[in-house]
Amino acid sequence: MTSAVAMVDDGYSPPSCEQVGPVDESLAPTFHTPEAAQTHAPAVRAVMKGWPTLPGYEILAEVGHGGMAFVYKARDLRRQRLVAIKVSDPAQAGDGEVVARFRQEQRLAVRPAHPNLVAAYEAGQVEGVAYLALEFIEGHDLAWIIHQRGPLPTAEACEVIRRAALGLEHLHRHGLVHRDVKPANLMLTPSRQVKVLDLGVARYFRVPGPGEQITLYGQCLGTPDYMAPEQCLDSHSVDGRADIYALGCTLYELLTGQPPFAGPAHTSLFLKMKAHVEAPVPPIRGRRPDVPERLAAALDRMLAKDRGARFVSAAGVVAALQPFAAGADLARLSLAPRPSAVVAA
Repeated sequence: MTSAVAMVDDGYSPPSCEQVGPVDESLAPTFHTPEAAQTHAPAVRAVMKGWPTLPGYEILAEVGHGGMAFVYKARDLRRQRLVAIKVSDPAQAGDGEVVARFRQEQRLAVRPAHPNLVAAYEAGQVEGVAYLALEFIEGHDLAWIIHQRGPLPTAEACEVIRRAALGLEHLHRHGLVHRDVKPANLMLTPSRQVKVLDLGVARYFRVPGPGEQITLYGQCLGTPDYMAPEQCLDSHSVDGRADIYALGCTLYELLTGQPPFAGPAHTSLFLKMKAHVEAPVPPIRGRRPDVPERLAAALDRMLAKDRGARFVSAAGVVAALQPFAAGADLARLSLAPRPSAVVAA
């Protein structure tokens, strides 16, 4: 899916991995009608609410849904931990592209394990309905934080992006590009961890093999405010440097309250994408004069139109931002009351 994030109990909805073994088909969900309700209480409650039932899990609440999936808060009864269960929408089981994209996310999510990536525990499917059991995350995404408090202090903004870059560097080393990095896909937890969410539009750098192509070449995938020039032209021609550009757009927004090409001059999808490809990025110091010149230069490099002029890897971003993140206190960003849960949808 395209980077939907489900925010619970706070009234705000932003726009648009531990290693695991083989898929366990016995854990796939089955959707029941009320007439088929089982006798034990959790299953009865799930059925009456229209939730899926999965052996080994107790569904506790629906926490949101995106373009192709529902997300539920659940209890893993075997390991006695909370998880987020992401279930493909049964109503879209006949949509080949939706099914293929969800199954691609299943394949990608269970591979890389890193502290700055959401952990995936299990994947399965039955009768065309696929699911993922994911780490259950409490906290706020950065889109919500900016919405609530406006631009962030420089040190905290740089530390958030530095940690996100660590997670992306891990993805890139595994041959993956995220393709939808943005504030809504960066989560700050109560323990001050930064997590990169949602591999729904991620892909391998390599050319897809037979049967692997999900969308046509040239089709737009991503979120327009954060898309690299090359991604605007062809979403399938990108590598990790497209994520670096998106991370630059995200840092720009953390520092100024809006991405580089926002406002009345860039209201349409076409105008935003045209600006990413052709227009110079408004200088960050023109909108935030207290940004150090060296940080502005690093940001300019992240946002270079020519991907060859950007940092070669996310590790370069980590090193460049390290001096400006000194003294950051991410606890300052999570003083507002927490929603009950935030999970990738």
